[in-house]
Amino acid sequence: MMKNITFLLSFAMLSFVAYAQTPGVSEFSNSNQYIEYIPGNLPIIISAPHGGVLQSGETIGGVFYPDNDTNLPDRTCGTNERDDNTDILIRRIQDEIFAQTGGYAHVIINNLHRSKMDPNRMPSEASCGNSHAASYWADFHNYINDASQSVEANWGKGLYIDLHGQSHTIPRIEIGYNISATELNSGDLNAQSIIDKSTIMNLVSTNLNGYSHEELVRGENSLGQLFQEAPGVFYNSIDPSGPETSYPGCGVSSGYRAIPSNSNHGSSDCDDTQPYSNSYFDGNFYNNRRHGSGDGTGGPASIGGSGQIDGIMTEVNRRVRDLGAPFDSRPNTLDPFAIDYAHVILDYIQIHYDNFSEFEYATDTYDITDTDPTPTLTNGISGGLYLSTPSGLVIDQNTGTIDVSASTVGNYTVTYSVGPTSTSSSPNRYYSTSRTIEITNDLLSVSEDNRVTVKLFPNPTTGLINFESNILISEIKIFSILGQRVKTTTINSNETSVNLSDLRTGSYVMTFYVDNLSVGSKLIVKN
Repeated sequence: MMKNITFLLSFAMLSFVAYAQTPGVSEFSNSNQYIEYIPGNLPIIISAPHGGVLQSGETIGGVFYPDNDTNLPDRTCGTNERDDNTDILIRRIQDEIFAQTGGYAHVIINNLHRSKMDPNRMPSEASCGNSHAASYWADFHNYINDASQSVEANWGKGLYIDLHGQSHTIPRIEIGYNISATELNSGDLNAQSIIDKSTIMNLVSTNLNGYSHEELVRGENSLGQLFQEAPGVFYNSIDPSGPETSYPGCGVSSGYRAIPSNSNHGSSDCDDTQPYSNSYFDGNFYNNRRHGSGDGTGGPASIGGSGQIDGIMTEVNRRVRDLGAPFDSRPNTLDPFAIDYAHVILDYIQIHYDNFSEFEYATDTYDITDTDPTPTLTNGISGGLYLSTPSGLVIDQNTGTIDVSASTVGNYTVTYSVGPTSTSSSPNRYYSTSRTIEITNDLLSVSEDNRVTVKLFPNPTTGLINFESNILISEIKIFSILGQRVKTTTINSNETSVNLSDLRTGSYVMTFYVDNLSVGSKLIVKN
């Protein structure tokens, strides 16, 4: 991961083309396809180090996967047990993220079986001295480096998640920040020594709501609590004869129990705010420590700190990784869980990271005689798109500059959006911010220029509203307060009545036109 990067926001975006990557298209470090990288275009990186099934020189699914160097021996050190189906789960999560955003998370997958190489350990244990395994270990981490570099350049900050599986007795999602069970049990997580080694250290100082480290780890908007409140109910379909009958105990009937979180369901086995003496993976492992934003102390990884990418390890229980028939005797829980997992991650990014499109104009009202205004990106990143509604505002979609003299008097909503296009029917990109802009015409104002006078009565009205003008009015348009045109009436008269009975109760802006030129507006109220 690139650390200590001097980040210049206006330069770094480069319109999302800083790296020669094709989002959503797999690339491999070698022809054996052991290490796979699916580049993304969102501020999200996910890796699956232990789900691989490939052994050197074997055929899977009719495809032969040779080892171009030499057959890799089984590791004689460390753990060789794989995290079943996490290689499938990570792809399904990416698919759902794409379905929701039109964009891709960066995904790195070790397709090689853990018995051959373990990328979540220091190099010596990862390869057990085999030089070929060591080279694949390096490929795995170089791809995460590439993804981190891309996210920092294009977004300025982001989230890295290392996806694992476990089968502990209490079937929870265990979320690791490099904070030990003892530290979680002790209560206060705001001690500086704990924050410094936390793999979300950067987020403590940059999160949008000013949450403390304690609140980020197990507060109401923590990752664990978002899982607790997810809509999934798929734990409830577990075979009650299985060993995991403690769930859905503790009075829980929906969502996914996760630790640490803000949920305490009762006894120590039901308290998801802290692990007590129960099994818990705390995130003190190589991947999370190396690629997260902690300072590198207190664990096995010597690399860490001062980067803009936060790290979280999620250990998901076996019961959300069942594929269903014909692969498992249990119901398919993996697919619905992948959907919920993707939504939780997107929500987490929105709550804590998403100021990607923030912008401001100097004021919210401009006259047609004013200098054309250009917005300022207060926190947002460049390379996005400015659009406005309703029609009538002349705006440069790339710079946001408004041509006030060419615009029609009225109220408008300007939206700046960045990132991928969220849906096929939406012109806006996924991350967006909106501002309201009013265009006026002081020179021809009906309230300030005696050459044009308009009298409206009754105002407020329950239906008909009458107007009298000292000049011939060609057309009247009525806009909502948000700038949406709701009614157009051609009149060619200096006095008439307009029927507003079809409009909802509320305030509106009535704008008067002479030969397609706006000559002023007045506020009207429909009761």
